[in-house]
Amino acid sequence: MPIIRATCPTCGDVEFSPRLLKVMVCSTTGEASYGFKCPACELLVSKQTDKQVVELLVSTGVAVSFWSLPEELYEQHTGAPIGFDDLIEFHYQLHSGNWSELLENEMKNLSPHFGSEGE
Repeated sequence: MPIIRATCPTCGDVEFSPRLLKVMVCSTTGEASYGFKCPACELLVSKQTDKQVVELLVSTGVAVSFWSLPEELYEQHTGAPIGFDDLIEFHYQLHSGNWSELLENEMKNLSPHFGSEGE
């Protein structure tokens, strides 16, 4: 079984088996990183890496997982940002006892702007 050598910011160079390392690749951008828990101090370490290192690690049996950036990043945002007063009002609505009714009414008011279900 191969031995992986990586650097912990606290302990320096450490060695461990490939099963203790995980590679994460962003399907959207192609950026990659790997992460491990230091066997000496148990610090969680994550480092960015490139395609060549990913290929080498995967070839030694390191698990790889893919993830994507959330679609919300591509949404167009309009209106003012949420402010402190909005948070206070939201807090009071949640504690009013009828917050689900308030939410339903708000959604009915918004539906003409977004179309009805099934369109």
